[in-house]
Amino acid sequence: MVKPEVRRVIRLQSQLTVVAVVVAAVIGWGDIALPVSALLGGLSAILPALAYVWIAYSVQRAPPMVLMKAHYKAETVKFFLTIILFAVVLLFFKDISVVAYFAGYLLAVSGYWFGLLIKIEKK
Repeated sequence: MVKPEVRRVIRLQSQLTVVAVVVAAVIGWGDIALPVSALLGGLSAILPALAYVWIAYSVQRAPPMVLMKAHYKAETVKFFLTIILFAVVLLFFKDISVVAYFAGYLLAVSGYWFGLLIKIEKK
C-alpha cells in the first residue's frame, strides 16, 4: 500500500507537468514541438518516480535493513531510468525543444520539494 504522502507527490508532479504543457502551448502558439517537449520532460520525471514507488513500497513490514535495501534498489533504478529516458528523448526526437523539455522535467521534479513544503492537516 502506497502512503498518501507519496500519492500526493506523484499527483503534484502530474499537475505541474500539465502546467508546463499548457505554458509551453501558450508560448509556442501553434508549434506542437514545445508542449510535446514539456510533456516528455514531465514524463521523464514521473515515470522514474513511479518505478521508485513500485520497487520501494513493494516490501511491507520487513526489518529495517530489508526496507533500506528496497529503497536503495529503487533509487538506483530511478537514476538509470532517468538517464535512459534522457538519452532516448534527446537522441530519437529530432524536433524537440531542449529548453521546454528540461523546463518540463525541472517543474515536475520540483514536485518533490513542493510536496515537502505542503503541510498535511491531520484529522
